[in-house]
Amino acid sequence: MKKNSHGGNIYKKARKLGLKESEILDFSANISPLGLPEHIRRAMTEAVEGTINYPDPDCQELREAIAKEDGVAPEYITCGNGGADILYRLAFGLRPGKVLLPVPAFVEYEEAMTAAGAKMDYYYMGRDLQIKEDIVDKIEDETDLVIICNPNNPTGLLTERELIIRVLEKAREKDALVMIDECFLEICSAEKDYTVKPWLKQYHNLMILKSFTKLYAIPGVRLGYLLCSDKKVIEKVNRAGQAWSVSHIAQQAGLAALGNSEYKEAVIKTVEQELAYMKAELKAMPLTLFEGNANYLFFCTPGVKDLDVRLESRGIMIRNCSNYVNLGEDCWRVAVKSHEENKRLIKELKEILTQIR
Repeated sequence: MKKNSHGGNIYKKARKLGLKESEILDFSANISPLGLPEHIRRAMTEAVEGTINYPDPDCQELREAIAKEDGVAPEYITCGNGGADILYRLAFGLRPGKVLLPVPAFVEYEEAMTAAGAKMDYYYMGRDLQIKEDIVDKIEDETDLVIICNPNNPTGLLTERELIIRVLEKAREKDALVMIDECFLEICSAEKDYTVKPWLKQYHNLMILKSFTKLYAIPGVRLGYLLCSDKKVIEKVNRAGQAWSVSHIAQQAGLAALGNSEYKEAVIKTVEQELAYMKAELKAMPLTLFEGNANYLFFCTPGVKDLDVRLESRGIMIRNCSNYVNLGEDCWRVAVKSHEENKRLIKELKEILTQIR
């Protein structure tokens, strides 16, 4: 496992560069380009009065709202202090011995699993960085858990639902669990063609990780949840965390988010438009672009290993992907932001790469 270095640490970067946080354009964290919606801001402000009491440890009202939104039973849901909290509770609650992980992948999967004593079994994607049919053959008697991020982080590439179903079938034969991370999928216009939520009841070995962070631009609030039809799994995950992991303010933020579909629709439309713009611009540059479908894009600049440093000098942060297993030191991920912000990134990239080449 490579040393962890998450995106979004704008505070550390500002101190390093001697700038204010507001002076840095952060493309390293994949947050909604529309920013914090007013209805969620208002709900959190109004929720302050309720913080005199402990939050609902069962998140009952929130789970009922999630159940309605995702079309599942409330008992299939457990909430946590962000997706990362769910990952660690899953790791320590289930204690998988061997975890199959396609790489590259979000580094926190491995951090959580190995912290709980798991052994990682990598499925190395090829040059196209796609999960192929042969992943099914990697699921063995010793496999306890398979993790797939759809769309992949950092590439943004989607895995066909039919292949995920075959993974679920093979995993069920081997008595293994499968966790599909769909945290970024709901920002994709093709969500309904790729989500495996309708298969939760059929496959008790299926778990789906979801988060409010990216879509609703509330990473500082910390709110995520897990879907699974196996009550024993939900119970184990719940026991692995403390009772009040989701604050009253976070629960009210979640309820407000689910009570307004217009914002989500606007985010999806904006991301779709800006993705098309950014892809067209990046294709014209001397780099290798992987045409993902998430609210971020992944590319490599063969021979150029300091692109992040060059952009930092211009007040822009991007995600250095060198700490991802199966990636080199010339791989990068950039968020999709507002059109004006994306134009600035494109302009700076063009200037830098023109000078280098």
